Amino acid sequence: MINFIVCDDNKSILNKVTNIIENAMMNNDTCYEIYSFNDYDSKFKEMINQKIPNKIYILDIETPTSSGIDIARKIRNIDYDSIIIFLTAHE
Repeated sequence: MINFIVCDDNKSILNKVTNIIENAMMNNDTCYEIYSFNDYDSKFKEMINQKIPNKIYILDIETPTSSGIDIARKIRNIDYDSIIIFLTAHE
């Protein structure tokens, strides 16, 4: 099982990323789950602490309340194995 954890404050981008994941994973026999967040809030931070395997984080660089880079540091303090991908719409 692959667990995708996606965070972006732009709902349109969040939906696009989710759709891309779903389209890519439909062609595979691998089970997956997508967890979507629009901010690095307490629910997101609870997800970091959960002991679920095979996490792939897709993080927005900047949300109104926090930096994706700071969140990535917190993830690495707890979890060395998960993949972290940064996503941004900055020009």
